[in-house]
Amino acid sequence: IPKELIPAMRKAFSNLCTSPSGVLFENSLLQVGVKHEYVGAQGRISVFFGNLHSSALHHFKVKVDQPDHLRMQMQGTQDLLDDGEYDSAGCTVATKTQAKLLVLVEVTAPFDDAPSMRISFETEEGERHDYPLRLPLVATCFMEPVNLDPGAFMQRWKSLEGPDRECQEVMKVPPNSSGIDEAYMDRVSKIIVDGLKFGRCQGVDPTPWTVSGAATFRTGAQDANGNNINVGCLLRVEANPKANAFRITTRTLHPLCSKAI
Repeated sequence: IPKELIPAMRKAFSNLCTSPSGVLFENSLLQVGVKHEYVGAQGRISVFFGNLHSSALHHFKVKVDQPDHLRMQMQGTQDLLDDGEYDSAGCTVATKTQAKLLVLVEVTAPFDDAPSMRISFETEEGERHDYPLRLPLVATCFMEPVNLDPGAFMQRWKSLEGPDRECQEVMKVPPNSSGIDEAYMDRVSKIIVDGLKFGRCQGVDPTPWTVSGAATFRTGAQDANGNNINVGCLLRVEANPKANAFRITTRTLHPLCSKAI
């Protein structure tokens, strides 16, 4: 992948982590679109590989990483999937058409990395292309919002103090931004609620520059009593308008959950 495409790829991946559909990758040959939806610990991810070239793409194959924390079932256009068990020739994607992949997934444990998806094909001119991408399948996809009153939120927040439970990062606002104002904070709140699927906990802070949220990370794994294992998650985003920066703090019982958020 040319270096000049990487910033746009990172932005596309980030956008898809907080939105249900969009373009994951695009160049003059190929457009990769994703549509994904989740209920509890389960998700359904549809991936579309559109040929933008003037001629067919041959030996088109997709290999998706299947980590231990995800149970996956995959189906797609005939010969599209490269499962590593035999040397597939791949499929042919005619010009202005699509190959399609459907991934059904269930999460069984906290995680902080998105699964890889490698695309390979050849043009009719004999050029070989190999694109290492990542599916926008991240821990916050499996959140369910929780609404807590201020007293309950702060009680839980204090109970989750500790280095193995807290993750914190300070982030500067992009230089081309107009700065942090109340409209900017409204957009931050919308991402937390609609994108990360946290319940906004109103009234925790007397200032408009802080947003607090709570959610439950759902898994399909079960404990000894047959109950699904879930992880409670808390989040605080504190803005410093003068410094044009945010301090983001997450607290959970599981260090990978805190890091992932």
